[in-house]
Parts: sequence; structure tokens; C-alpha cells
Amino acid sequence: MEASKVLLIDDERALRRTLSLGLLQRGYETAPCQDGFSGLSKIEMFMKRRMPIACVVTDIRLPDIDGLKLLKVIKSLYPDLPVFVISGYGDELTEEIVRKEKGDGFLPKPFTVDDLVAMMEKARRPSREAPSDKALALDTQKEQRSVSSYAFVTMDDRRLFEDVYRKAYFMDKVLYCDAVVGDWQLVLLLQSNSRKDLHDFVQNSLMNIEGIITVELLDVVEPLLCEEAKNVIEMVEDSLQEEGWRRGEKRPNVLSSYLLLEIEEEFFESIYKQLYFMEDVVHCDVAHGRYGFVLLVQAPTFDLIKKRVTHISRNVEGVLKAKELMIMNLLEM
Repeated sequence: MEASKVLLIDDERALRRTLSLGLLQRGYETAPCQDGFSGLSKIEMFMKRRMPIACVVTDIRLPDIDGLKLLKVIKSLYPDLPVFVISGYGDELTEEIVRKEKGDGFLPKPFTVDDLVAMMEKARRPSREAPSDKALALDTQKEQRSVSSYAFVTMDDRRLFEDVYRKAYFMDKVLYCDAVVGDWQLVLLLQSNSRKDLHDFVQNSLMNIEGIITVELLDVVEPLLCEEAKNVIEMVEDSLQEEGWRRGEKRPNVLSSYLLLEIEEEFFESIYKQLYFMEDVVHCDVAHGRYGFVLLVQAPTFDLIKKRVTHISRNVEGVLKAKELMIMNLLEM
């Protein structure tokens, strides 16, 4: 390989240290990362600065994103960048998935540095020294986004539920309209060109529908992240869009719940990174108000959604309280 810099993504500190030292002795400079988000940030930085990368070596089990999903994102953005997958839990099926996702090699743990170097040399290809046209386009073409807000609707007469749902569903500025089980009866995702326009819409249109007694508005805001983190998020969204759906669009034939999180602000960035890449989380909106995050969680069963909610509540540091709103499918009424 022409370039000598290896991006190593693994959450085991001892392994990162051992591989970094071993690769250095064999002429490779290692850029270690402990999670997928940091890895994507470094790739973005290297490409922008035109610093050549020999390859990426990533574990499958990472704290924030599945390594196979990370492989897919990297290959979507930088198809010529070699990516090698390592794991202590892989098998022949894993190796087959790596090949299917255009990975350049799979190495089961435990392995030696010589094993890794041999795999890297076998898959030798010219290094990627400059950003792709798509990566450059991300810097020069920023899509103008509309503002969004969630509207949580309470009704005073259940007999009017179907009528209210149908009216709200087809209203201008309503992107989604979901019937939910919980403290409210409807959750609407509103979108327009200005925040004032949305607030006026609630007062002058939604509140005029017979049966609606209260509408609680929760504004969606841009997450306060460093510039490199923003670029990584945009890259991931771009790669997922190429698969046929945008982050935030509901997947068909699955069950869904909204999850509202109260958080400690000091943990905001670490919470966001974990939630954004979490399996079953279709979108992760940052909100201004009582709840810091609004998630759309989807899975084949509500039991699996419950497990995901429990995991977030218990294991994501900084999450104080989680409120789940199960979505009912009323589209076929």
C-alpha cells in the first residue's frame, strides 16, 4: 500500500495499543479510535486534509454502531478505501456478509499483527488521497432544511377520534400523524419554513378542529455538535438515503413507538452519538423543551421495542426518564 496510515476502530484499549505498536514496527502509522463515530470523524478529517489512508480496520462490536453497518457507510462514501473487519464473535456467515458489503477482508480474533498485515497486503490497492466528488459536494452543497415541531394532541371526546385523526392527517404542514397510546391521543410532526408559521398553524388550524382540547408543541432543533461531528452525521444520512430511505422515514411492515427522553444536559453529546447509531432507532430528533430527545423506534414486535427502551433507560448515561408512546396503525380505517 502506498499510504502507511491505518485507521483502527476498536473499543478494547489493550488491543488498540498492541496493534498500534505492532503495526508501527512494520512501517504503518496507526490512528486509533474507540467507537464508530470517532472513526467516521477521522476519515472525514483525513480526506479534507488530503492525508492518505492505507485502510480501515474495524471491530464488529462497537459501543455506538454495529461494525457491519459502519462498513456499509464507509463503502458508500469511499468505495475505494479498503476496510477490514475483525471480530471475536464472527463465523462463516459473518465473513459472507463482509464480502457482500464489499469489505476487503475478515479476520477472526485472536490474530497476530502479522496476520493482519498479510491480509492488508493481499488486498493491496492504491490509497485514496483525496475526497471523492460526493464528499466534496457535501461541503459545497448544503440542503436548506425546513423547521419542524412535534405536536402532542389531547382530545376530550373519544367518539370524535376517527374524525379528528382524518382531518389532522391530511392537513397542510403535517408530515406525520400518528395515533398513540399514552398521555396523548395523537402525535403530529409538523414542518414549515418558519417556527412562527408552525405556532400560528397550531393556534389557528389545529385548535379549531372539534374534539381537540390541548396541543403541546415541542420544537425540533439542530444538535449542538462540533463541525466534524456534523459532517459525519450528514455523511451517514447521505449513505442511508442511497439505500432507498431517509433517516426519519418509517420502515414498512414493522411496529413503532415514539420515545421521549428527559436528559442531563451535560451528557447531551455522548447521548446523541449513542442514540443516533443505535439499532432500531429510525430517527433521533433533538428537541427544545421538557424533553431533550424524541426517538422513533421500530422493530418487528413491541416486546423488542420494550427491550430497546429498557436498554436506553438503564444503560445510556445521562438519560433521566423515558416515556414511550406506542403507535397504532389507523391508516386502514
